[in-house]
Amino acid sequence: MSFQVVYLAGGVVDKVRELPYPHFSKYTRPYIRGRMVDVTASPQVFADTYTLPYPTEFLSVAFAASEYCIGDFWELTVNGDKVCETIYTKELPESVSMGNSFGIVYPLPENAEIKFEYHNLSGTKKQVWYNVKFLRQ
Repeated sequence: MSFQVVYLAGGVVDKVRELPYPHFSKYTRPYIRGRMVDVTASPQVFADTYTLPYPTEFLSVAFAASEYCIGDFWELTVNGDKVCETIYTKELPESVSMGNSFGIVYPLPENAEIKFEYHNLSGTKKQVWYNVKFLRQ
């Protein structure tokens, strides 16, 4: 028993291969960095900043909190570019992906700064968690 594979040159597959970066990643290894921020009962901004010692491609961020309050919001800045601004909490965890339904990668050099800010306008004590998803070499 045998079979044969046929490839039609110049079809839709070839057009997809021509899509420019960053529609397709250059990196292949997934990496997710999870962080937690303790928020005190004070109406202020709580920030968490870190860097990764190698180049990455930023894919998305996910957020959750132990309590959701009206008016509280969060923001994410990657390498000086604010990619999530005034994202209000909505009484459930959420994820924000870059690009369209197929996704997009956002290239970052080594030691790019990742900064998460939680604006606790309600002044309520809580814990917040966020995961940032990357690809790396």
